[in-house]
Amino acid sequence: MDSEALQKRIEDLEIRLAHQEYTQEEQARVQLELQQANTELRQQVQWLRARMRDLEEHGGGPEGAEPPPPHY
Repeated sequence: MDSEALQKRIEDLEIRLAHQEYTQEEQARVQLELQQANTELRQQVQWLRARMRDLEEHGGGPEGAEPPPPHY
């Protein structure tokens, strides 16, 4: 293998490595964003569960249970 071919091969490998490093950094950034979104969604679900439990325990709202609808 001559010097030019070897140099070309090294350059190609360096380019591939640079693309892989970029892709890895991008994936790490996206993974962090997804983890943060997941954490936020989990907190919202916990809040909603607690809210639902409170509503069930206290008759559905701050005014208490609604009177039954009139029967015709």
